[in-house]
Amino acid sequence: MKKKPSRRANKTVSRKLKTKTSRTSEPSAPAWENAAEHFSDAVIILDAKGRCVFVNQAFCSMFIIEAEKAAGLKAPELSARIKAMFKDGKAFDETLAGKNKTDVKLEFLNPHIRYVRLRVIPLAKQTLLEFRDLTESMQFERSVSEAYRDIEKKKYEFEQRNQELEKAYRQIDEVKKGVMEANRLKSEFLSNMSHELRTPLNSILALSSILLARMDGELTEEQDKQIKIIEKSGKNLLRLINDILDISKIEAGRMDLICSEYEMDAFLSGIEMTIRPMLREAGLEFTIEKEPDIDVHSTDENKLKQILLNLLSNAIKFTPKGSIVLKVGRTKFHDVLEFAVIDTGIGIDNSNFDTIFDPFRQIDGSTTRKYGGTGLGLAITKKLVELLGGRIWVESEIGHGSEFHFILPAQRRGAAQPSEKDIEAMVSEARHLHAEAEPAEEPFTPDPQKKKILVVEDDEEAVYIFKKYLEGDAFQVLVAKDGETGMQKAEQFQPDVITLDIMMPRKDGWEVLQALKKNSVTKNIPVAIVSMLDNRKLGFSLGASDYIVKPISQDMFLKRLHKLSEERGLKKILIVDDDLSQAELVEEILESDDFVSEVATSGEMAIQLARKKSYDLVILDLLMPQTDGFAVLKSLQNDNTTDKTPVLVLTGKLLTQEDQQRLTGERYHVFQKTMFSREKLLEEIHRILQNGNGA
Repeated sequence: MKKKPSRRANKTVSRKLKTKTSRTSEPSAPAWENAAEHFSDAVIILDAKGRCVFVNQAFCSMFIIEAEKAAGLKAPELSARIKAMFKDGKAFDETLAGKNKTDVKLEFLNPHIRYVRLRVIPLAKQTLLEFRDLTESMQFERSVSEAYRDIEKKKYEFEQRNQELEKAYRQIDEVKKGVMEANRLKSEFLSNMSHELRTPLNSILALSSILLARMDGELTEEQDKQIKIIEKSGKNLLRLINDILDISKIEAGRMDLICSEYEMDAFLSGIEMTIRPMLREAGLEFTIEKEPDIDVHSTDENKLKQILLNLLSNAIKFTPKGSIVLKVGRTKFHDVLEFAVIDTGIGIDNSNFDTIFDPFRQIDGSTTRKYGGTGLGLAITKKLVELLGGRIWVESEIGHGSEFHFILPAQRRGAAQPSEKDIEAMVSEARHLHAEAEPAEEPFTPDPQKKKILVVEDDEEAVYIFKKYLEGDAFQVLVAKDGETGMQKAEQFQPDVITLDIMMPRKDGWEVLQALKKNSVTKNIPVAIVSMLDNRKLGFSLGASDYIVKPISQDMFLKRLHKLSEERGLKKILIVDDDLSQAELVEEILESDDFVSEVATSGEMAIQLARKKSYDLVILDLLMPQTDGFAVLKSLQNDNTTDKTPVLVLTGKLLTQEDQQRLTGERYHVFQKTMFSREKLLEEIHRILQNGNGA
């Protein structure tokens, strides 16, 4: 690298240069020289011929040239050297020649300097060129410009987002108005509907009461039981209507409060009298525990009564044996009472604590059928407690009972209100009670003179109806109240027919059906799906023998179950042929000879049916699209549940030597369609079945 010229060298050159120039019209040499030496801008002074008469240190640094060398260059060389440092040399020449304005920005080629401002200052006989480094200032301007553009962009985005939010708020307002209007219309509809439904319901209940009172004569034991079911169902429906109306009123803000003082002892006595019949029927003990200093309280007495009756009836419903306790005590706030309904029932898993107070929400889909209700009782209770300024919570454990606690502040001016911290402290003080185990089920003793029907159903009323239908018709009924028990009893007792509900606790009907058909012990038992849900396609695809949609008459129910039980003792044959007319012809021939047959119109369908059901024989066509007869044979051979099933190949194909080799074996029998007749086909089928495999 060349050494940068020293200040002393520059001064020496300057002094040498100035002796050659005229000073008559110029400032004194020391004046402009000393001034230029201290400029941060690069300065060069040219004489009239374009030769260098002065350069300062800044010029030497900017143009990377020593002062002595600059002074020794001829005018063209100096001009070329300066011009070479600019990206656009032509612009430099034009500026120097006066064609451009005398103050211009030029792009520079120094690695440390990007932009330079050239300023041309004419003197009397000389020209001063001033070069100012604009790199930092232009970078600053650029960053400011970019920042400004970024701000403008952000501003635009903000304005767009603001417009979107305003639009969203408008849409929300519109939706809110629509929801409010829908709620209003819903409330009106429910109110009108209640009157329409209550009138016939009240008539049903009134007539049921007349019949139960024997006003028109005595009833048989069965008639009495049936009318009680009618009355119970009517009351449940009336309760549902009332619950729906209550929750719709609360949600619409139309539930009015009428608060007043009431005597606690008289109030609790009224509660006990109301639920006493339910307790007596359930065989449960009931006690009320009240702190002695609670004499009066102020709230909406009717709403509190509804809350307690909801909780107590809920406790009775889910407590098969044991006791229920109603506790009333003061909290540390004198004006706030704590109520608790404690039972020894089935309990609630803690994973359901957050959902049991939701409308129409129940812990298990089978709860409605087993215990009754709609899932509205606790939702209404929670809303009423909150309407009265209180808070409700639950403490429970499966098999160890439940405790429903709620606090209720006095509804009068100046009454103390508990904080969230106080409420949580009360929740933590709740204690568990333990319930007794459910009684064991009575043992089942099979009657060899009757056909066994296993009813897998968790609805007690449905079980009663099925038993009523079946037991008087030479059937013996075995009951399982859930899927797991149903599978165990099916394997243990080998019933002639299984009726299966879909919606059950733990395992639903679909899971049970699949498990039954996979079990070699139970796969041949015919299963009839009996459900409110109409999903025949799925039922038959999973192996069901029949699909009965509730409600069904007794005659039809018995007819279909008799058919299934009788078919169980008959030989079952699977017909596999894509020609439906040919398959139906074979089916008619088989049915005329008391065979039970089923048709599969494709190879894939045949494979699925053979895996789910047990057949005594498969009649198989070879020529089928996609999955042909040989593919079906291979699948049957590779499955240990079907590898022993004999196959009668019914074909019009002229078999090749390779085909004949593939059909070699005791299980395989060939019947040419050219020999087809009813007598010959039945003769061949009987021969195969009598010999086990036709050997």
